[in-house]
Amino acid sequence: MAFLQRKRVDLSTLFSKDKHSDFHTKEYGNPFFWIFVFLLCFPLVLFIVYPTLLLFIRAFQGDNGFAVFSDVLQRYRLAFWNSIESSFFSAFLSTIFAFFLAYGILQLKSNMQKICLIILSISLVSPPFISSLSFISLYGRRGLISYRILKLSLDPYNKYGVIGMQSLHFTCLNILFFIHALRAMDGKLFYSARDLGAGPLSIVKDIVLPLLRPAFLASFFISFLRALADFGTPVIIGGRYSTLASEIYLQLIGYSDFQKTAVMNILLLFPALFSFYFYRRAMEQSDKWNGEQKGRTRPDFPANFLIRTVLSILLCLFFLFECLQYLSIFLYGFLRFDQGEVHFTLENMGELFQYNLSTMYLTLALSVITGFFGSFFSFVLAYIVERKLPFGKKTIDFVLSLPYLLPGTCFGLAYILAFNKAPFRLTGTVWIILFSLIFRQMPLGSRMASAAISSLPKNMERAGRDLGANPIRVFLDILFPILLPSFLSSVYNQFTQSLTTMGAVIFLISAKYKVLVYTLFDAINRGSYNVASLISGIMILLSLAFYLLLEGCRLLAKNRY
Repeated sequence: MAFLQRKRVDLSTLFSKDKHSDFHTKEYGNPFFWIFVFLLCFPLVLFIVYPTLLLFIRAFQGDNGFAVFSDVLQRYRLAFWNSIESSFFSAFLSTIFAFFLAYGILQLKSNMQKICLIILSISLVSPPFISSLSFISLYGRRGLISYRILKLSLDPYNKYGVIGMQSLHFTCLNILFFIHALRAMDGKLFYSARDLGAGPLSIVKDIVLPLLRPAFLASFFISFLRALADFGTPVIIGGRYSTLASEIYLQLIGYSDFQKTAVMNILLLFPALFSFYFYRRAMEQSDKWNGEQKGRTRPDFPANFLIRTVLSILLCLFFLFECLQYLSIFLYGFLRFDQGEVHFTLENMGELFQYNLSTMYLTLALSVITGFFGSFFSFVLAYIVERKLPFGKKTIDFVLSLPYLLPGTCFGLAYILAFNKAPFRLTGTVWIILFSLIFRQMPLGSRMASAAISSLPKNMERAGRDLGANPIRVFLDILFPILLPSFLSSVYNQFTQSLTTMGAVIFLISAKYKVLVYTLFDAINRGSYNVASLISGIMILLSLAFYLLLEGCRLLAKNRY
């Protein structure tokens, strides 16, 4: 921006379409440009396409490939339908609850809304099985509330426990999604309906719900996809209710049967493809509708006394449960139960430090590298695709979507098959963990980057180039200040996801290189819930500290630019 200000030129002449609409087309004939594009796309082929292809090849490898497929269909038919059942109900319940809770939050004052959003944001830095951990601590057979306070003997280790915990965890993310969708509505629609005599229920039924249909579909299918890939919750509290994802985990960890697990992953891939396809269609409709609503009047959501009362009760119950859940994560590690009495203790800290501290340092380093490098790569690639490439945009977008489409177990197994032998032998090294984290989170970063870059005004970039600035100068003075907030958001999201992701990483770790999420899951499996609670609290605090650091960087950059 400073560069443009130093040039006393009539910039209106620079925005002529006939003169400057194709200012970068000369780059198409530059061989160095295409070499650069190849270098950008090669990692996508090596770390996304290549492992995925090997997964399919391994599933049908040999003369007995189809026999193994038939055997898996017969033996794990119940687990497959359990996956569909639990994912469907988890997605349905979380979507319905999220809409009502989001509508209720928007009835609150701004300060209360901020508090609710802070509580909801904690769910973004914790995997689903952490919720299962707190659920066991509070409401399990020896739970703090169910057994020690209420003297009840509950057995949550069944399909209802799995569906309930997945629904509650996914509800938090869906609430944030619905809040964004509701705030994007045009308030004039509500004012016009009121002037015509429509009541709150009629407005919600005839205006709000029809306009939110894409949001409902997107929320449902993304929750279905996440529940389908979740194996931590069924393993921890599922009991005899096994899903296909949990069976894949047990089969790979226990028997290392790559062909059978590859076939099981492909079975899981079919409903995932179905869900992802409809999710993308719903998001396209939602993005199109949001774009049409820009610049409209801020909505004032109608609600009578009855609606407000019901929503207030739901909000109180939900956030009470959430606060108890995360409070138990921080406190349970410092409690000791002795003959019905509860004592505060620090002895669990000693057991925690039995784990090598290098695990924490390695996890933090991998997450930071993934956040910054993954975001940088995503933004560079998104800029080339959005601004420079004349073709291939849909193909690259599909390739970038594959890691999000593939369940974590599928992605982890694909990496084992791809990088277990020369010339790309990476198993047993820290590199396979790092690359899996980077490219597993790539879809999130690429979507944020594409949205930010597509909103950039092209005329400003053209003006800088025509005034003599080189590409680096254009980037530093024009593009960087505008893209920085989106870039930092991408860094934080990829950091938190790398810190808490388990589906792929748990298959790739070695005795030498372990991450926090593995030690957490291992502690839960051993019944060391106190230690698991301490590890969960550390992960949440690390996410909070990193957020404050990035927020400080954002404020410094704001003052600078």
